[in-house]
Amino acid sequence: MPLTRKQESDICLSCGECCKRYSITLLPEEATIIAKKLRLSKKKFLETYCELFVKVYPKTTPGLLTFPTTFFPKKIGELLSRELTSVPGGFFVLPQIALKRKDGICRYLNKDNTCQIYKERPFPCELFPFMVVPGYEEQYPFCELFKKSNKTLPNKSKKYSKQIKTYFKQIDEKGFTKVWKSTPKKGKFFLNELLLGEITIKQLAKMTETKITRKK
Repeated sequence: MPLTRKQESDICLSCGECCKRYSITLLPEEATIIAKKLRLSKKKFLETYCELFVKVYPKTTPGLLTFPTTFFPKKIGELLSRELTSVPGGFFVLPQIALKRKDGICRYLNKDNTCQIYKERPFPCELFPFMVVPGYEEQYPFCELFKKSNKTLPNKSKKYSKQIKTYFKQIDEKGFTKVWKSTPKKGKFFLNELLLGEITIKQLAKMTETKITRKK
């Protein structure tokens, strides 16, 4: 028998573990909505309460958000060299804006596990843990709600997936700082899912100056 909304809520409020484990990335329109809720300008919200997340994945063939290593700043190259015996000629570069955490957890999580921005929460928060992705059961062994419910959110998952694809295409075509008019000045730099160190918005801009394009 499906759980009622009250039962789902009670399970979540007794846990809050997802808000403690994960950094939440935002789409530009989500940042606008949250900033308005907090009565902040979008610029102030992004620069003060968010941070830059840049993940790179080795990739030398042409494609979306694929850039040559030649243009990477020296400090970024050094971070990569510490982990890779041979740095490839190109990377898939995935830049995002994430909510800055406080004391290791989401800054908008209250002590009673309620959310300060619940009605304006980003899509990943709304979908969790019912994202329609095969095998995700193994990703959330801590989630009691997921264990006790067979619920899925296929329509919302498809909508979010479409938004993400549009977002990355816009970044690829226009550039990160054109999609995000204001940004945090710095953030975290990852190789795959491994945190390597810090990155600045200026370093990201330099990394993404020239795309790897298919030769004619």
